This record gives sequence, C-alpha cells and structure tokens, in this order.
Amino acid sequence: MVDERHRKLHEHVAGRAGDAYRVGFYYDADEWEVVHVREDLATRRLREELPAVRERVTDARALVREDDYPPLGEARATTEVHENGVIVHFPEDGTRGTVISLDRRVARDLTEFVVECTSILDVDGEARWRADGRPASGLRETGTD
Repeated sequence: MVDERHRKLHEHVAGRAGDAYRVGFYYDADEWEVVHVREDLATRRLREELPAVRERVTDARALVREDDYPPLGEARATTEVHENGVIVHFPEDGTRGTVISLDRRVARDLTEFVVECTSILDVDGEARWRADGRPASGLRETGTD
C-alpha cells in the first residue's frame, strides 16, 4: 500500500524534523499503514487510538473548498495545532492521504515544510507549489524564480 512517494516523504520528514517527527501514517479507503512512530510514543494507547484517527481523517474536509472560493485555490494540507504537537494531513483524494505529527517547535516554518511535503507526494513528481505559495508551473512559464 505504501508506495515510493510515501517512503520519500517519510525520509524527508525524518531528515527535516529529526526527533520532532512523532507519527506518520498513510491511509486509503480500505486500510492504513503506519510508516513511523517515535519510540517514546509507541504505546498501547496510540495503537488503540490510530484506527479511530484514521476513520476521522477520511471525514475531514477543508474549511474552504476551491469551489467555494477559487482565488484561494486547492487545499493541499490541513493542520491542527495542539498543546504538545502539530498534526498535518495531506489528503490525496476523498479516500487516500497521509498524516504526520510533529512536535510544536517545528511549526515555525510550517508553510515551507508543507510545500516540500506536497511536492514529494505529487503523483507526476513535479513540484506544483513553491514555498511562497505561488504555482511552480507559472514561474517556469515566465522564466522567473
């Protein structure tokens, strides 16, 4: 179920966040697979809670959909900031996606981090977004960086 994009994402998150990388899992319509659990969080309670998280995440929707307000564009990720961590959800379609959890201290550069992660998950392998939020394709067409 986990493919090369998800392995690359895990490597990127592990390299970028280091020990601040708490949990990572991939899900689809039928199942889910944990790709990372930090040792201090690998508890029975977490194992028991992850199936329920997986069920809730498939029901999660962006607050503003692209159809509601086109100038904002497509939702690439959603985040929750908790007292002790940040959860980032990268939906790939209505039934698949990736969820990672990080320590709060890494949230300072969250936008750039999310852009890097979504670029890794893009099916065609091309970055669609730059760290400043502009579409990468538009920059190539104009020849500017």
